[in-house]
Amino acid sequence: MSAVDLPARPPAHRPPPIRPLTRPPAPPLRPHIVNYTGFRTGFAVPRRRLELPTGLVTLVFTFTEGLWVARTGAGADIEGADGGGTVLTGVGLDTARQMPASHALISGPRSGPAIGVHAGRVHGLEVNMSPLGAYRLFGIPMVHFEEARVDLAEVLGPDGRHLADRLASLGGWRERFDLLDSVFVARLERGPAVAPEVRGALARLWADSGTSLARATAGSGWSARTLRARFREQVGLSPKAVARVFRLQHALRRLAAGEPPARVAAACGYHDQAHLSREVKAMTGLPPSRFALLRGGLPPGSALDRTPGRITSVLL
Repeated sequence: MSAVDLPARPPAHRPPPIRPLTRPPAPPLRPHIVNYTGFRTGFAVPRRRLELPTGLVTLVFTFTEGLWVARTGAGADIEGADGGGTVLTGVGLDTARQMPASHALISGPRSGPAIGVHAGRVHGLEVNMSPLGAYRLFGIPMVHFEEARVDLAEVLGPDGRHLADRLASLGGWRERFDLLDSVFVARLERGPAVAPEVRGALARLWADSGTSLARATAGSGWSARTLRARFREQVGLSPKAVARVFRLQHALRRLAAGEPPARVAAACGYHDQAHLSREVKAMTGLPPSRFALLRGGLPPGSALDRTPGRITSVLL
């Protein structure tokens, strides 16, 4: 959850948002960690955000209560599912189907959306990292993070047992970011090696959303079975799922910029506009037109998004 939740059409007399403080990690960590963000919201009412698939891993430390996260099923209708008190529609804060983000929460790579809710006032710190960086730093197979709840002591050992409390006790963001630097730099040398074949395939898939999966992964020399196993271990998703997420991100960037869906479909390697619409709906829960409307013209990496150059969130 990022700190700034900006609706597409701000209501009159809305108080100014409390902007987060973002800083890059120490230089040795920059190939692995995108950024640190400290946040403190001060809204009078709950806020609900649709968190989109990005291909990144997010670690959130919460210093106060009032933050919940729920994953949705594949092909979920975000705005059309309103039965049984679901949190996906309406204006209330129903947390019955959500998990509280108590102290620390890790969201691994996924190909479907999630719903984040906070009570209006929440305080914490967010770390965004690449999946290969998370694999190096946590030292366990990335499929471990298919569930949103995680015990940091399990993945960071003694360093993680009281890390959230240590961060909360410090006096400012600089000291908190410096503590994370020291913890992660110490783990970097002990982490497992990343397969060059996986790193290369990921880079090719991100660089060209229109490239075929076979072409992007051909240089590995591995069988399809071995490639899937290595991706699941070091990325947390299959090569096909990663390709879908990266292509979606490229498409959402263009849709948010106002490009016609037919042009977006052709540029991003979809068969046609109908194929684009099905994929966007399946992976975000929103049709392309509704997504663009809710974004309200905000560019990638805006105050609504958690990381530069990616579409990460929509305010519901």
